[in-house]
Amino acid sequence: MAADDFEPSPVSIKLLTACPDWGRHLPEIDAIFFGASATQSFAGAEARAAFRERWLGRYLEHFPACTFLAFDGAGSVIGYITGSLADPALDPLFADIGYFREFAPQTARFPAHLHINLHASARNRGVGVRLIDIFCDHARGHGAPGVHAVTSEHSRNRSFYARNGFAVAASASWNGHPIVFLARRL
Repeated sequence: MAADDFEPSPVSIKLLTACPDWGRHLPEIDAIFFGASATQSFAGAEARAAFRERWLGRYLEHFPACTFLAFDGAGSVIGYITGSLADPALDPLFADIGYFREFAPQTARFPAHLHINLHASARNRGVGVRLIDIFCDHARGHGAPGVHAVTSEHSRNRSFYARNGFAVAASASWNGHPIVFLARRL
């Protein structure tokens, strides 16, 4: 088989809560989360755990029905998308993330929010596009008028979001860094 004939293994996407014994996938999800994170060093185990809780853990605990996993043909998790359908500026669960208050006019119009990460081997294979589409269909089906993601103004993932129908709706400074609110109507 020539290199041009390579066909990636099939990818399936499943709702987390539809996976039997879904807790067994948590180590794979964590590995993808930390592997894809821009933050790679922590002051200690407590700081690492707090980081995970802020950007992943609360979603898995409180919104597992908004989490979708991508599996490769061998059944390994190669990516995930998670989030919430409720306006984070109004939800006390997100009170520790100050930029949601600043972006409140935008979160009212685009309340559903997401976090997506892929294993490096799954990037540029259409897996992220499928995850975004499934999450957006899920949010639309539950009445959300729009979805958003917040990222660094200079982040490499901005082009991915742009290709998936997200546009900059606002910008701000958070912890001394410029961030953007990327929004997509549903």
